[in-house]
Amino acid sequence: MRKYILTLTAAILVAGASYAQNPVNRTADVFTGGVRTSNVTLTPTSTMLNVAMDIDYSAAEVGKKESLDIVPVLTDGTNVKELPAIGLYGGRRYWNFLRNGGKTGRDFKLYKTGKAPQTEHYTANVPYESWMDNCQLLLRQTSRGCCNSTINQGVSTLASLTKKEEFKFNPQLVYVQPVAEAVKLRAEQGEAHLEYAVGKGTVDPNFKDNAAEIKKITDIVNLLAANKDEYKVKGISLTGFASPDGRYSTNERLAMDRTGSLKAVVKNALKDVNIPISTSYEAEDWDGVIKFLENSSLDKKDDLLAIARGNLTPDQKEQKIKASYPQVYRTLLDECFPALRRSSYEVNYEVASYADVNQIKNKISSNPKDLSLNEFFLAANSVEKGSPEFNSIMEKALAQYPDNEIAILNAANAAMNAGNLSRAGELLSKIKAGGTSQQAPYVTYAKAVYEALSGNYAKATSLFTTIKDKIPEAAAAIAQLAKAK
Repeated sequence: MRKYILTLTAAILVAGASYAQNPVNRTADVFTGGVRTSNVTLTPTSTMLNVAMDIDYSAAEVGKKESLDIVPVLTDGTNVKELPAIGLYGGRRYWNFLRNGGKTGRDFKLYKTGKAPQTEHYTANVPYESWMDNCQLLLRQTSRGCCNSTINQGVSTLASLTKKEEFKFNPQLVYVQPVAEAVKLRAEQGEAHLEYAVGKGTVDPNFKDNAAEIKKITDIVNLLAANKDEYKVKGISLTGFASPDGRYSTNERLAMDRTGSLKAVVKNALKDVNIPISTSYEAEDWDGVIKFLENSSLDKKDDLLAIARGNLTPDQKEQKIKASYPQVYRTLLDECFPALRRSSYEVNYEVASYADVNQIKNKISSNPKDLSLNEFFLAANSVEKGSPEFNSIMEKALAQYPDNEIAILNAANAAMNAGNLSRAGELLSKIKAGGTSQQAPYVTYAKAVYEALSGNYAKATSLFTTIKDKIPEAAAAIAQLAKAK
């Protein structure tokens, strides 16, 4: 079987961004003032960035007239965001700072040496900005002496934050090309409800609405026969039905005579009298009675159905219903039996094959029944892959061939390409046990793509693995999914 492979751009994004946090070891020669940090974390949300760490002041070295300013800083090398600072002040400098107003112009936590905690858990929340996707957390420490002069200063890197690229699964959707029909046979079916004089087996075209009912059949045949370039009528099948009222033998004769008479009338009305017409008949349509009862709300409905479905002869069934349920029998006479006196017809014909894409597209709009599944595929293959028109053609092909596995599979692929996973899942669920032996690998591949697009990477990988030796695209899909781990 030939197949056509399309590389499409359907993708699914992992919900929410992910980040890598990389702790950085400070170099030994960076000035730290004796302050140590641990458990450093940078936690981004959609709107905020949380900075947290444990700070140990126990080894800090600050003289009585000195101070140590500790400032966490976020930066990407261009943008800089200072976080709330901490000051360790020696006793004399601490009191001088307070006497002079104790203001720094920024968020500041002040500790007097000897009164500072040994350790504390530091947190800060800042509005998230895009540059923070890739940033570093620095700790700037400045030792100051008299007149606020700088004695020493050092900047150490505590951690970095790197936004991971969001994983995108870009599947290669595999569409299967159907095998072309060697002979395109089609059939038009319907029913003609003819009226007969009481007890008569002859069809009178001029009686009541018989002319219009006969025309249902002949119009179809004559229209097909008039377009010989596209259609070839193979034959007509007529089946006559009689209702169960009356004796079975009488009804059998009437059904046979009426069908034979209808054949003669139809043949006389055809422009091509050489079209073969076959006939059959059913003396009493008890299946029609059962269907009527099933859809009714009649009293004793279950009892009536038991009689209709039972093993009695047709005459015995009628007599039992008539004797046991006379009122219901009258309802059947008025509402059920008349509709059962009918003739069904089937016009069988052959349709030409179409190779011209424009002609196929016209048929899709005007008479899609004339097209084979392969012709739908040819039309889809002539437009942009994955376009709305492409997807529409695949859906219309499915409408004509609702039980065909290839039609279901291709429509499911089109739905996934359009991002309609619910539709794809609904379609794929209709193919039982992976499909027929011939289509099974392609069905499995499509189901694996569906699982991957749904975020079920482990299940998708397992399915791809089972058919990687049969469908080359499966190996590429497995390699893609490995990056999502």
